[in-house]
This record gives sequence, structure tokens and C-alpha cells, in this order.
Amino acid sequence: MLLLDVSGSRDEHDFPGSDGKPVQRLEAVKRVLTGFVESRSGDRIGLIVFGSKAFVQAPFTLDHDALKELIASASVGMAGPHTVVGDAIGLAIRTFEASDLPHRLLILLTDGADTGSRMSPLNAAAIAARHGVEIDTIGVGDPEQGGEDRVDLALLEQIASLAGGAFFRAEDQPCLEQIYARIDAATPLETRIRSYRPRHSLGMWPASGVVALILITYALLLLTSRPRAEER
Repeated sequence: MLLLDVSGSRDEHDFPGSDGKPVQRLEAVKRVLTGFVESRSGDRIGLIVFGSKAFVQAPFTLDHDALKELIASASVGMAGPHTVVGDAIGLAIRTFEASDLPHRLLILLTDGADTGSRMSPLNAAAIAARHGVEIDTIGVGDPEQGGEDRVDLALLEQIASLAGGAFFRAEDQPCLEQIYARIDAATPLETRIRSYRPRHSLGMWPASGVVALILITYALLLLTSRPRAEER
């Protein structure tokens, strides 16, 4: 499950892109997420976006083309200006519980501090651990900024520790790409073994037997009825 922060702070154009020039934080993240989805061809992947509220944008799916379109359409502020990290984790846990996925990995990326979650992020992380959900956290942004724009790196590190995951900090797009590449390499692809066995319908054999039995019975009736007809 991918947790994508689309709060107001994602509109900052201070994140160094692949060429070193500053780009919008959300646009840089969307580029990297798209590449990550393309690398996980055998996985069912879901997407939750969050700001003041958290929403399931895509349930777990193998339709990665549709998923990439949803990532591309994500925009700053579409879920409100604030950052509810704890509620987003809680929604992800409920979504996992409604699925039959054996391997439960949650990748949380945010550039702000939790502001107004009904569920504490640390409580949510502890619940995730009890439900077998591993959380990797990625912090993007400036920890020295004030207010809601300050990324709470200590909180993200605690969340990852509680939920058996790893914590990363991304200072530019190449660094973010390396982080997702490390997560990709450390996470086994979901594999499905499909066996093919030629199938032929056997329904014709009982039907053919019934027809043959009718014909044999009819022929016997004809043979036994002829002598009686001649005696008359």
C-alpha cells in the first residue's frame, strides 16, 4: 500500500529534481512512484492519499496502468491542507484487513508533521504491527521549517521502528529513487504459479451412450416384432 501525502506543503518548489533544479515536491514524488509501480509487475498495489482526511484512491490491484493514472492525477490539497498521518495509517490497516494479501507492506511518504489525526501515529503503528503490517517511512522536506511544513523525522523513525520497517530521508529526487529501489530490492515480488492442464468436456460421452442405448433398444424391438407380424 502506498500512502501519498497531498497536503498543502507538497506545493513547495524546493525539491531538487533529477537535474538538480528545484521542482514541486509532489511532482517529484509522483515520478518516482510511477517508476516503482512499473517495477512491481507481479504485485497487487493500493494507493491512499491523505491531507486533512485520508482516502483510498485505489484498492489493491494488478491494473498498474490505472494505478499510474491515479498517481498522475493526484494534486496538492485534494484531500485538504493538513496532514493526518495517524488516520492514514489506520485506513491502510483496515484496507489490509479486508484483503487476503499474505505480505503486508505499507510505504508512507510525507513532508509534514501530523496535525489533527484522531488516531495517534504511534498508536496506529503499534496496531499495524499487531496486524502484521510492516511500515517503511520516507521523510521529504525541511525539518527546520516551522509549523505544519516541518517534517517530523523523529516521528517517522519511531513509526518505522514500531512497525518493523525502515526509515529513510530523501533530500532530492535521485535520493528518493534510490530509496524506492532499496525497498524494491528488499521486498519479494508476489508470485503466482499457474498450471495448465488441457481440458476436454466429457459431457458428450454420457450423451452418446444414451443415444446408442436408445438406438440398440429400438433395433431389438424391430427384430423381435417381425416374426409375430409374419405369423399373423
